Amino acid sequence: MGTKVLITGEPGSGKTTAIKRIVEKLGDRAVGFWTEEVRDPKTKKRTGFRIVTTDGKKRIFASKIFTSKKLVGSYGVNVQYFEDIAIPILEKAIKEARKDRRKVIVIDEIGKMELFSKKFRDLVRQIFYDDRLNVVATIPVRDVHKVVGEIRRLPGAIHIHLDKSNRDFIPDEVVQLFD
Repeated sequence: MGTKVLITGEPGSGKTTAIKRIVEKLGDRAVGFWTEEVRDPKTKKRTGFRIVTTDGKKRIFASKIFTSKKLVGSYGVNVQYFEDIAIPILEKAIKEARKDRRKVIVIDEIGKMELFSKKFRDLVRQIFYDDRLNVVATIPVRDVHKVVGEIRRLPGAIHIHLDKSNRDFIPDEVVQLFD
């Protein structure tokens, strides 16, 4: 049976930092991606979001300067940029995790911006409904899309609510769940 871990928490609670520490601790067992803020070097203000894969690919997929019909707040989302990076790494993750039970699929995050992609939604469902696969993913506190609600209610999923009081030891605890 694969282990499904869902990490949630308010924005700024440290979800991405926790994921990066989990990836570090899992080493080559982790396959997937995380998203991180892009900040203006001068003003230090957030200007967008970048996807980063465990095999080193990076791309900005949401930005205040992107023109897009897909908006989250003041950020335009380029679904194609996201898919160009996210879809191949998740397909690779599924393939590897089906061959090697020690592999852990990493998805940070299953949020509004990412869920604009139907291909991503389909892969997320495929991963979560496959009993053989291990996955650690971050989700928003609220059900921003029906996919988030679906996976939140999956029987057997382990839920972790991250906050300042527990974020320092959660990565170690999560890694132990996959041993």
